[in-house]
Amino acid sequence: MNAYQTKFMVYYEVHRMSLEGYSISKICRTVLLNWRTVHKLLSMNETEYELAIDRKGERNKELQPYEGFV
Repeated sequence: MNAYQTKFMVYYEVHRMSLEGYSISKICRTVLLNWRTVHKLLSMNETEYELAIDRKGERNKELQPYEGFV
């Protein structure tokens, strides 16, 4: 299983637990994520989450021009 699938499994697990009535703190303890991360996942729909994952890989890295030097 690749990282992309793993992230979506966590996303679906968080939403499933929320629909079953679990509190955010209980979800955090179960899936071992920060409270803010769980809250952010619950505020996104599936399309928004997919776009967020895609954008994460395209971020500009400030130190990338120096990578060869280091």
